[in-house]
Amino acid sequence: MTGRTTASPTEPGKTGMEIRRSGSQPSGKGPSEWFTGVVRVDPLFSPDEPARAGAAQERPSVAPKSMQAIAPGLADDTDRVLFGDVWLRPQLAPRDRSLVTLAVLIATGKTAQMGGHLGRGLANGLKPVEIAGMVTHLAFHAGWPNAVSALEVIERTFTERGIDVAALRRDAGTPGRTTASNRVGPEAEVPGAGADPLAPRFAELTHDVIFGDLWHRSDLTPRDRSLVTLSALAAAGDLGGFGEEVRRGSGNGLTKVEIGEALTHLAFYAGWPKASAAISVATKALDGPAPGPKVQVVPPGRSPVAVPAANFTGSAFLTSSFKGTGGASLGGGTVTFQPGARTNWHTHPLGQLLVVTEGRGWVQAEGEPVRAITAGDTVWIGPGVRHWHGATRTGAMTHVAVAESADGRSVVWLEPVTEGQYAGP
Repeated sequence: MTGRTTASPTEPGKTGMEIRRSGSQPSGKGPSEWFTGVVRVDPLFSPDEPARAGAAQERPSVAPKSMQAIAPGLADDTDRVLFGDVWLRPQLAPRDRSLVTLAVLIATGKTAQMGGHLGRGLANGLKPVEIAGMVTHLAFHAGWPNAVSALEVIERTFTERGIDVAALRRDAGTPGRTTASNRVGPEAEVPGAGADPLAPRFAELTHDVIFGDLWHRSDLTPRDRSLVTLSALAAAGDLGGFGEEVRRGSGNGLTKVEIGEALTHLAFYAGWPKASAAISVATKALDGPAPGPKVQVVPPGRSPVAVPAANFTGSAFLTSSFKGTGGASLGGGTVTFQPGARTNWHTHPLGQLLVVTEGRGWVQAEGEPVRAITAGDTVWIGPGVRHWHGATRTGAMTHVAVAESADGRSVVWLEPVTEGQYAGP
């Protein structure tokens, strides 16, 4: 083609330039009065069709009309941030985002928002049987009332879309039992279980129904169950066992990136404070110290160090200190007090256990008399109780001290025990 060109005259309603990718329509020859040589023309629009290139790039608003009218700023954030950015991020698949969203709405009883998100979830690849399985799973984790309320909206949506509800009976997840081959992750501690459980039937149901059956049904994969569980717990602010569920989810195939992205997505549906708190717990669960050996044996007399003079009176030293692993906040060591040595007054936020191994000593809780302790005695001091302990004036004493930390602190040191207070029983 030579440099000679002639602009095409425009007609009313027509634009002066149109661009189309080649091969999208049958090619024709360029008009001889516009070109020199052989030129193939692949028009973007038919001669009678107005150009809509600009309109094609505009995303229609998903914000409700009431939001656009009353809270235009929220409508802009909805279109630009939530649906224009977050929902499109590749770090979590659209199907998984729908799973997170629906789990939050069901767990928090927000059924008014479910209809549209059910349609979006189905379009994103969620199967009706998976949605049904999610509701059953959430009945145990968010309560029967929330599950039943959600079912009314789900039934209506399925009916409107012509989904065969009767087929769900055939496709429903089959019960399963825990075996070595289908274990879903770390075994959870059953609250209230033990030699004399407070709620024995609750412990049985948790073990047999939830972890022995529900988590192994075929209508949801273990990975999806973990995603649903994490979403429901975070949305409700139930973070007591959240770290364990994060580790379970990791074992079930959720990646660290997916967990982080799910909690980011959840912030828009459960609120920033709930998401922030959940992210903090999840970070500790995933990035905390690597689990140590299953069994630790600390020999006696290991690594002796003098105790801080600011917290003790007299001569005392610490050996064989230890700290729990795998997220445990338990720690302690062996303390030997020379005659006349004792601690300051102090408290422990979660209490302290003493096991006397050698000699005789004294212990006192504020407001109570001094009590003698001797080798073989076990002493428990309750949480927050002001107390002191140490050797007698004439003999040494050794004990193992164990305490659990709260918010990273296991002891609060106070003033020294005076000579007048330091007296035997």
